[in-house]
Amino acid sequence: MAVSVRFNESELSLIKEYAALYNISQSEVIRKATMAMIEDSLDVVILENAMERISKNGSKMYSFEEAGKELGFQ
Repeated sequence: MAVSVRFNESELSLIKEYAALYNISQSEVIRKATMAMIEDSLDVVILENAMERISKNGSKMYSFEEAGKELGFQ
């Protein structure tokens, strides 16, 4: 499926430079950047939902180091 996106000259120039630097197409630059942005945004929503659930049910959160000590790995 094709999608049309408009960029100003400076944005397009930056996309072209990035594509040339990594030897990929401009479409691939735009596709990868878009997907990364969406995935990052979804990660934030998932984290916020998890933090809300944890705060509501009174669960204790452990850092990686704390969990390791608790489980006897350190």
